[in-house]
Amino acid sequence: MKSEVYREVVYDHVIDYINSFNDPGYLKDMRDYAEENHVPILERETESFIKFLLNTTTPKKVLELGTAIGYSAISFTLNSGIESYTTVELREDFTEIARENIKKYNVDNVIEVINGDAYEVVKTLQDVYDIIFIDAAKGQYKKYFDECEKLLSDEGIIICDNILFRGMVTKKELAVRRKKTIIKRLNEFISYIKNDERFISSILPIGDGLLLVRRKVWKK
Repeated sequence: MKSEVYREVVYDHVIDYINSFNDPGYLKDMRDYAEENHVPILERETESFIKFLLNTTTPKKVLELGTAIGYSAISFTLNSGIESYTTVELREDFTEIARENIKKYNVDNVIEVINGDAYEVVKTLQDVYDIIFIDAAKGQYKKYFDECEKLLSDEGIIICDNILFRGMVTKKELAVRRKKTIIKRLNEFISYIKNDERFISSILPIGDGLLLVRRKVWKK
């Protein structure tokens, strides 16, 4: 489902035009599987933007929370100079499918899939990462962030997907009752980031909303 906020800002035909530049056959087997089995993966415009970002920041080590079937990990690795990509997935079935896909696309020498709870796994990691991509349980973003920022390189970037959560974060009328706790926590997380003087951040109305965060390089 497209973010309602995004639809109000950018018309559908504009999104279609932007996406028309993407190869329709690119990772088509994985996109088809995701659609048929209701597996959430990156929207195409989000994917395009992050691939661009990866080619301008040239990260060597990436951490991802929320592997699903491995689509984003494979796409980003195939389209950048990433040397090490660690991705964490809670579900065992998704973990196995992701590993199979990663092997199929010959990137198993770069991508490592860890099966486990993202928060618990992150607390055990010792490496430093240039990009950290958070796309796991939306109501836990603050917990993830607090652990992830300890692992972020000096000039690294944390990317949080689905930050507008189908527009519900910005427009109360769109809120679904059963999602109110998630929406409340996402709003609290955004406020937390915006008020933390250590970081500079930006929310982009791409896909379902992206939050980009990095440490400030200068202080007043």
